Amino acid sequence: MGQVIRKVSMAAASAVLIASLAGCNSEQTKEDDSVSDTFSEAQTGAVTTAVTEKTIAENTLSPVTYPCEYVTEELHCIYDDSDIFGKLYIPDNGREKHPTVILSHGYNCIGDDMRDIAIDLARNGIMAYTFDYCGGSLRSSSSGDSVDMSIETEQDDLRHVIDMISDMDSADSDKLYIYGESQGGFVAALTGAEMPDRIAGMFLVYPAFSIVDQWLAMNPDDMKEPFSFMGGMMLSKTFYDGVPRYDVYEHIKSFTNPVLIYQGDKDQVVNVSYAKRIDEAFPDSVLTIVEGAGHGFGGKDRTLVKDGVCQFFIDKGIRD
Repeated sequence: MGQVIRKVSMAAASAVLIASLAGCNSEQTKEDDSVSDTFSEAQTGAVTTAVTEKTIAENTLSPVTYPCEYVTEELHCIYDDSDIFGKLYIPDNGREKHPTVILSHGYNCIGDDMRDIAIDLARNGIMAYTFDYCGGSLRSSSSGDSVDMSIETEQDDLRHVIDMISDMDSADSDKLYIYGESQGGFVAALTGAEMPDRIAGMFLVYPAFSIVDQWLAMNPDDMKEPFSFMGGMMLSKTFYDGVPRYDVYEHIKSFTNPVLIYQGDKDQVVNVSYAKRIDEAFPDSVLTIVEGAGHGFGGKDRTLVKDGVCQFFIDKGIRD
């Protein structure tokens, strides 16, 4: 990006990143627990009319009262040597295909940390899929080791998840969206921008675009051995090597579909200036700055995001 970044010590840079990249949701929502070979002209007309009426009846969708019921299924995405653990939240609203949101979690978080978002989406007629990035958390149920995890590996995981969900009969591949928090928001934005013809929109919650500046300011010479980072998760130089070296803001300009961005103005990890910059880069985005919120939303701030994401589908008439 044409910017000279001063190398600093690992200890100094780590101090800046304490509690960074994650923003896991600490509040969990409780899950609610499915004849003759020939016909006269008159006969032919009667049969045609009957068939037409039957076809119309079959193609007419009965109205649904929301919130609706939903079911949850465990669903793994397996590719190469990777086994990604995930859960699918399916609206029980009589529809064969559903608009779908794939949820991308933050650093040292897991898919279940966004369970409340997935449940609200499902109850509003939107299928949702949460999953654990390989090596992405000490609590991960997916395969892989954290020392092998990076932005690049998480993008690869997300691409395969997108492929899997797109091929599902129950998912409307023309209405496929990505939701991401913190590091997961950064990964979602970069990946979605690669495939604007496949992703109909994105929801980014305190997306950690600060990762580029923070990590490239570190001294890679301090990363010769795996090191404990943020909450005791072991990382390695693999993470540093996987940080984008291209202009991420220029990259996301290719995504012209709708983007909703939520950012706290008191975020000490991802400064509000990053959200403003990505809002300027996306051709069609809406930035909501949440007053008094830090990195990781709870309470009314979390509700604001859930309501805003669900309302997006309602306002655009997407869920029906």
